[in-house]
Amino acid sequence: MKPASIAATITVLFTSATLLSLSSCTLGAFNGSSSPAESDSAQASEDTSKSDTKGTQRAKEGRISIELPDGWTENPNFKPTMNGFTTSWANDQENPTDIARMSSNQGQGPTAMANMGYFEANAQFSTTHGTEFELGKSRDLKITNADEAKLTTWTTNGSKGETVKGAWVFVSSGTGGAAGLEIMATTLSEKEIEKIIDSVEFNPEG
Repeated sequence: MKPASIAATITVLFTSATLLSLSSCTLGAFNGSSSPAESDSAQASEDTSKSDTKGTQRAKEGRISIELPDGWTENPNFKPTMNGFTTSWANDQENPTDIARMSSNQGQGPTAMANMGYFEANAQFSTTHGTEFELGKSRDLKITNADEAKLTTWTTNGSKGETVKGAWVFVSSGTGGAAGLEIMATTLSEKEIEKIIDSVEFNPEG
């Protein structure tokens, strides 16, 4: 089967289109508004501040924030997706190779564990992230202010057969919903992805 692009594999979740029919989509298109929510609700506000770590910036979405390289920018045209992401950052807005999306409340369950189960099940059994999708490692994270913090890594294939490295992080306190992070990258190393994951901060009060 022809490898699907990141745009194709993710968009399937929201449109129920076939994987092959979307194989010509690009990562750039995915980083935009290819998977908008049905409602016209305003995009949640994003906050960016200078990080204490040289060469990085802290990107914030409600209750969750991460450190990203200085060259990354927020997509001004991104619209909330059906599975809950409300902001998207990338290393290049025209031709991105690495993307990080966040949500203050993912909306797929009351806890981090519930949200992770939703994403893993859809990716494995509904091929939302492509037929080449493979789960990597899963583990608990220790994040200040969180009762639950879950990480799962994964891989899939891009449109040219390149390996796409992915990661999900969901964080919650109590049962009021989980904040989420999704990383998809073709040029970031595993060490660089881990650095972003290690930078996750969570504030239950927002």
